[in-house]
Amino acid sequence: MARKRRKAPKIKLHPMFLWIRGKMGKIVYRLTRNGNVSAYPAPDMSKVQWSPAQKAHRQFWRECAAYAKRAVRDPELRQFYMEMAAKSKGSKGRPYDMAVSDYHHGNDMLWIKLHGDQQKPEGWRW
Repeated sequence: MARKRRKAPKIKLHPMFLWIRGKMGKIVYRLTRNGNVSAYPAPDMSKVQWSPAQKAHRQFWRECAAYAKRAVRDPELRQFYMEMAAKSKGSKGRPYDMAVSDYHHGNDMLWIKLHGDQQKPEGWRW
């Protein structure tokens, strides 16, 4: 017998709360890609002991985010990533996502623009 899948309840927020984001008490609010606001309980991470590999992984994603923020502020690179986003299936109109993905795959267009063929120094961080 197949299980019936429950649908999440839908609510309409007061216009004052349409743009709510962040944490309030023990609830996290975020704006989804389709424009809806979702709310869920905040995880308790106070007793988590991160392994060295997890710390390195989190640091790498911090670098990806820092690169993307700088890349989309540059007018030429923003246009480059806008064109990439237009061709993308899931990230149309989201140049930031394209910049994160590009850096994740080893492409640092900002370094190339600023420093050309120079090799990045060991431990370089954006």
